[in-house]
Amino acid sequence: MTQQPSDLMNPKHSVVFDTLLAFVVIISVSVLSLLGNLYVADALNGDAAAINQAGSLRMQSYRIAVSLSSAEQPLLEEQIKGMNATLSGPVLQSTLRRHPDSPLSDNYQRVREHWQQTMLPLASQPDASAAPYIAQLDDFTAELEVFVHSLQQASESKLGVIRILHISTLFIIVIIAFVLIYRLHNNLAGPLRGLTAMARKVGQGDFNARMQVTGDTELSLLGRTLNQTSAELAELYSHMENKVSEKTAALRRSNETLQLLFNSAQMLYRQPKDPQQLMGHMLGKVQQILHSGPVSLCLNREQSSDSYVAMTSIDLLQPAYCRLPDCEQCPAHTTAGTLPNGGHLISFALDSGQAHLGNLRVELASGAQLEGWQSQLMTTLADLFAASLSLNQLGEKQARLALMEERTIIARELHDSLAQALSAQKLQLARLKRQATQGSDSLTLNATINEIEAGTNAAYRQLRELLTTFRIKLDQPGLKPALMATVKEFSSNSGVIIELDFPLEHCPLSPNEEIHCLQVTREALSNVIKHARASHCRVSFSQDSQGTIHLRIEDDGVGIQVEDSPTGHYGLSILRERADSLQGNISIARGKTRGTCVSMDFTPDYKRIHLHEEQPSHG
Repeated sequence: MTQQPSDLMNPKHSVVFDTLLAFVVIISVSVLSLLGNLYVADALNGDAAAINQAGSLRMQSYRIAVSLSSAEQPLLEEQIKGMNATLSGPVLQSTLRRHPDSPLSDNYQRVREHWQQTMLPLASQPDASAAPYIAQLDDFTAELEVFVHSLQQASESKLGVIRILHISTLFIIVIIAFVLIYRLHNNLAGPLRGLTAMARKVGQGDFNARMQVTGDTELSLLGRTLNQTSAELAELYSHMENKVSEKTAALRRSNETLQLLFNSAQMLYRQPKDPQQLMGHMLGKVQQILHSGPVSLCLNREQSSDSYVAMTSIDLLQPAYCRLPDCEQCPAHTTAGTLPNGGHLISFALDSGQAHLGNLRVELASGAQLEGWQSQLMTTLADLFAASLSLNQLGEKQARLALMEERTIIARELHDSLAQALSAQKLQLARLKRQATQGSDSLTLNATINEIEAGTNAAYRQLRELLTTFRIKLDQPGLKPALMATVKEFSSNSGVIIELDFPLEHCPLSPNEEIHCLQVTREALSNVIKHARASHCRVSFSQDSQGTIHLRIEDDGVGIQVEDSPTGHYGLSILRERADSLQGNISIARGKTRGTCVSMDFTPDYKRIHLHEEQPSHG
């Protein structure tokens, strides 16, 4: 019958109890033996004295015989009294009481009767002869010998009892010791060696070791418990190793996934001009990480549902199931992703807002499914590809808008300057023809011709200024390098000393603001060189606590008389148009002492946005 766990936890035999019981038995036997020895030794107390006195009776009887022979009456009487005292003395009486069951009493009675009835009368008669007494002396001493011998036997029997007690105690103790040693060896030493060996193996990481458990003691219980614990530790350790392996594989996959996403984002944002080629080259790495079938990419224009390109992770070739441009026959639409070979497609849409830019697909074998991390990777890649395509399309739109805006600006500049100047010259030429037809004099014709020539020169000058403006380059980031190049250009070509004060490196001006500031500065410096007859000019930028940018171009020339310049001079209308483009104000006035001061104030876009956000809302 199999033991239940509760039975296994309650040992039937206890090594400690058995050991204590053995020691109790040994101690008990030793104590009992000691008490018996003490009792027997107490029984022997006085036997030696009794033997001595019994032996002295024989000597006294001989002395009485000698006294009878010598007729020394006083000495004889004294010897008879001594004989009587010894024979009836307490030593012999006590010895007789200690040996009631022995023949000692009978021998004593015979000796005493023989003395009192025979020997004493023969020795105590007046003028008694020694011959009768001596004749009975041998019989009397023979009886005394028997009495002494019986005393000796009684004492020896007590000593035999003591020897038997000693031998029995020793035998019992030896038997108990052997039994105890045998049981301790089987139930304590052996199991302890097994426990120690198993504990050593467990300490070395070997959880497969088991202890041979015999008996039903505390150590047996400990051995069974340790076997069970070792088995559980082995299972737990194996489970932990599997978990560690799984976690390591998951971490490796996560690392590869994150590395792929990072590299993908880095490549797509570093080279946004042709994202589809970069995406195609990433498909092979995606398939390698997924451990799946081919991964394909289908792209379509924002305004069209049909794809314009399809490629797979296998050499960037078109998928075998693809019938481009007939996208209506794609298995993703016709058979819900089921392929002719039994596999199936799982699609991940490339959506950016409301725009659908294509699909990222993965081929799986029949019955296979993507794990959670695989679906998450494909979803993230689809979002990343969609963001890259959206940014690319947005960049193309911005480039087209910038091109259109640039053409609009060029057309406006040509219309406001060169077109008007040429139109005026066209009218002057018609006037000249009319004057020639009407036969006007040479002075009138020469005046008209001079005006046409001056207008043509002005138009040519405006054309040169426009060309210079349109060729402005901001090769280095920021406005300051362009301003320094402009100051160097005008200063070296004119001989005018031009200073630049630009403490606005911390202001993030937009490219449009930088272009307009540079053009206003160039226009103002051009007017200074052409009309002011100045020797010194200062260009300064500053920003007040409200964030407003202040541009000042001051010279020490002849100064300006009116704000509206004559035709072809200063280009005040162009400066005002540029200030209006920045939503700012521009003013031209005489300096405090002499010369002219051109001032332009505007709030940059970054500060205008902050101010707009900081305005309290009104509900």
